This record gives sequence, C-alpha cells and structure tokens, in this order.
Amino acid sequence: MTPEDRATIEWAYRVVLGFSAEDEVIVLRDLTVVTQHDHAPLNPSGSSQDALIVALAQTMKFRIRGLQFGELRRDLIAAGMREQVADRVHDHLVDISVEEWNRLKQRIAWYRDDKCSPITPSTTPSGET
Repeated sequence: MTPEDRATIEWAYRVVLGFSAEDEVIVLRDLTVVTQHDHAPLNPSGSSQDALIVALAQTMKFRIRGLQFGELRRDLIAAGMREQVADRVHDHLVDISVEEWNRLKQRIAWYRDDKCSPITPSTTPSGET
C-alpha cells in the first residue's frame, strides 16, 4: 500500500461512515482500519459499504493525479458501477474543499513518514524489555 492509498482510504472511510477530523482513524498496510472503538480489515468484495469506500478512495487518487471530475464519473460507470453510486462518489469529490485537499496531502506525507519499524525489546528507546 502506498501512502496515497492509505490516506485516501482513510478519508473515504471518514466520509462514508461519518467520522470527523477529530476522530482518530488510521489505515494499516493490510487495509485494516483502526478507530478508537474498532479495528477491521476492509472487504470490498464482501461489503457494499467497503466497496464504496474503496471506489471513493480510488477516484480521489485519480483526482490527485489530475483527472477531471466528469472523467472520473464516466470511468466509474464504464467500470460497471451503477450510475446512482457513481453520482454519489462524484458528489463527494465535488464537495471537497481546498482545505480538505490540503489536509489529505498532509496525511499522505504523514503516512509516507511511516517507517514500518515494529517496536521490539531490542529497539525500544530505553533498551528495556
């Protein structure tokens, strides 16, 4: 998973499930989403809600790369998404403010700083076990 994958999935998860910016949401490399009260892997093939989260995240990545909103909607429909769902994803993207796009870019940088170093007794700062 790239930092862009993790940050866009986090943002889409927040939007679809109604989490605010103050709620802690973290996406692990294996697509497990961790919140204050729960942690569960996303299963887009088994859950329509998870599929919507992943679709929104993917379209956000395309938007970051420069695709226009109308093109994204057409691509979703061409990929087999129902028009009503494609409209919902499109509407979410259009409603994103400049500040939210900036926060998303900051979150991408935050995930990019994740070095994947598990803390083990030999790597703790104090060296204690």
